[in-house]
Amino acid sequence: MTDPATTRLRWGILSGMTMALGASLSFASARAGILGGLQAVDLIFARFVVAGAIMLPLLLRFGVRDLAGIGIGRALVLTALGGTFFALLQTGGYGYAPLAHGAVIAPATVTIVSTIGAALFLRERLGRNHLTGAAIVLVGIVLIGWDGLIQPSGERAWIGDLMFFASSVLWAGFTLLLRQWRVPAVRATAVVSVLSCLVSTPGYLLLMGWAHLQALPLGAIAFQGMLQGGLQGAITMMAYGQAVVLLGVSRAVLFPAIVPAVSVLVGIPIVGEIPSLLQVAGLGCVTLGLLTTTGMFRSFGRRP
Repeated sequence: MTDPATTRLRWGILSGMTMALGASLSFASARAGILGGLQAVDLIFARFVVAGAIMLPLLLRFGVRDLAGIGIGRALVLTALGGTFFALLQTGGYGYAPLAHGAVIAPATVTIVSTIGAALFLRERLGRNHLTGAAIVLVGIVLIGWDGLIQPSGERAWIGDLMFFASSVLWAGFTLLLRQWRVPAVRATAVVSVLSCLVSTPGYLLLMGWAHLQALPLGAIAFQGMLQGGLQGAITMMAYGQAVVLLGVSRAVLFPAIVPAVSVLVGIPIVGEIPSLLQVAGLGCVTLGLLTTTGMFRSFGRRP
């Protein structure tokens, strides 16, 4: 008979792997949508309309009056960190920078900031491997950023890089508060999705207008709604929240380390962007640094 701790660990790993695959697919599809003529606001609209519709029945079941038991204050804070503004920064960055930049900078920043935050605010121990990994990650990010500046089409890639970085700081704050407040992943996802839908949909229609929405290709916006809303906005977000609850911050942030390599590989057939040598080098450094930060190599070295 499997003990509860082992079951908890297995479900946590499964949740983390689901998050990594979903995030990788959403990164690639967002870049493909931007290259295909969609704007970042179109992707945000599609994301939260679908995610909000999926999660609304759950929110109604959990209770609207106290926002699924989370409370209005905490719900607003979580939505501000992991909702519309976060998604707009993350998605809008692809209008300036290629897929590899977002796929590396975003997970790297989330992992490093979350790990440091966990040590400072959640009293999780910060060892030598965290510091070494952080240094390696910074080297990788520098390589990725330098690649964007020297490419003829990448003169404004630094703008996208800053947007990726800012969105990741917000998401790291979301991660830490989710753990600190012990908010169930399903309830957090339901609240953030529905509140973000209530904010982004009227704003989008007011800013862009019905004519713009009707002019969008139905197939493209439906595809982005399925990937950005159904997969990223609902399933991936819920899976990540569950991994944080089950494994804790220091373990859960291991899984973004998988995202860079998977995103670039997935992006080759979807986007057609072949990573350069500097991108590959930066990708390798970031992945190595993230694995070092989360103690994966130390875990491999232990005997059963």
